[in-house]
Amino acid sequence: MDAIIRKKIHTLLIFDRTLPEDTAYPLSGPKGLEVADIVFEQNIPFGRLVTDKKLAQLLNQKEAKRYGMLTLLEDDVRFKPLFQNRKPTADMEEEVEAKVRELAHQLRAIRSQCSSLERLFLFGRAAQTLFDRALLHLEEVNPPAHEEIASMTCYRLPTIRRATEDQLQLLRYE
Repeated sequence: MDAIIRKKIHTLLIFDRTLPEDTAYPLSGPKGLEVADIVFEQNIPFGRLVTDKKLAQLLNQKEAKRYGMLTLLEDDVRFKPLFQNRKPTADMEEEVEAKVRELAHQLRAIRSQCSSLERLFLFGRAAQTLFDRALLHLEEVNPPAHEEIASMTCYRLPTIRRATEDQLQLLRYE
C-alpha cells in the first residue's frame, strides 16, 4: 500500500501492518467505518475520506485532508517476531534494517514537505520499534530532522485492530 501524505497534514497515522480487509488503502474496511464514525461522525470508511478529496468536500469534512497514513509491513508470518515485540531473526534483520532506513527517509521527507505536522500515532509494537530505530538512524544522519520529529506529540497505541474507542478519540483534532 502506498503512503497517503499531503503537504498540509497535521496528523500522521503509522500502522505496523495492513489489515486483511484493507485493499487499496488503509482503513478502507469495517475498522475504517468505526474510526470514521468516531473521528468525523460519518458512515464512510476513514481511509476513503482521507484519500478522496472530492468526497470529503462533498460531506463538508475539511479536516479529512489533514490526516496522512503510512503502513510499514505486510501482515506476513515472517514479521511475527516484530509484531510480538521480540527480536527479529538473523535472516530477517537485513530486511528490517532496510525498512528502518526507508522509514527514516520517509520521515525526513515528510518533515520537509509537511511543516504543519504536529502529531504522530504509532499503531502496533512493530511500528513503535521501527519508529524508534528510524529516529536513532536519523539522529546519526540528520540531527535537525531527528530533533524536529522527536519533539512532536507521539501516541503509542496497540494495533488499529485492538485500539479502543477511547484511544481512537485521540485522533480527533480540535
